[in-house]
Amino acid sequence: MNDPGVLFFVLMAGLAGTMTLVYFPLRFFLTATERSRRLKLLQRIRRLRDELGQSLENE
Repeated sequence: MNDPGVLFFVLMAGLAGTMTLVYFPLRFFLTATERSRRLKLLQRIRRLRDELGQSLENE
């Protein structure tokens, strides 16, 4: 462990492992919530379009 190259490698490997454990669950969560928000927005747009179409047909 006295070799600086080994210490650097261990440090970088630990950093990479930590980033992997943090990044992937966070990325998965953010993607899932964005898709959920987008789906809700599309459903709202469809509902408003249907309501607008019905009100125009009634006139």
